Amino acid sequence: MNRTARFAKLVPAGLMFLAIGGVLLASGDIPTVGTWKLNVAETQFNSGTMPKSATRTVEAQGDGITVSYEFVQADGSIIKYGYAAAFDSKDSPISGSGGPNWRDEMVGGAESVAIRHAGSNAYGGALKKSGNVVMTFRAVVSKNGKVTTITTNGLDAKGQPVKNVLVWDKQ
Repeated sequence: MNRTARFAKLVPAGLMFLAIGGVLLASGDIPTVGTWKLNVAETQFNSGTMPKSATRTVEAQGDGITVSYEFVQADGSIIKYGYAAAFDSKDSPISGSGGPNWRDEMVGGAESVAIRHAGSNAYGGALKKSGNVVMTFRAVVSKNGKVTTITTNGLDAKGQPVKNVLVWDKQ
């Protein structure tokens, strides 16, 4: 078999390997991917009212993630918000719903988020309002992959200091 014929046989196999590898990287390289429930008993929430419950869904997307949150507040109202961002520290919009003040209550008034890798089991980010950082966060997945802890620091929409530690259990 000549060189060109061997190359022609290897190309489809190589393309299949790249496609399978890309799928594995998209789902397996980001340990935070999955559905997570807020562990209210373990969570330390010093801004606003502690929610009754919450769900966090993270999906791999290209070189980043799509994150969506659904919080059930103490009064039974629901706040939903999320973002799609690459791990490139560039701003991505935050969108959501749940009453006129959801943005102030949940993300310190932020309109965008910028994220970056912070190790093999962690990523960090900045929440921004009008281009200025109002809050930072770090998400760390436990070694066993069953718990994500997100620590936030910054100011709420009223300029008051915020430090929350949200503990999420994988479903």
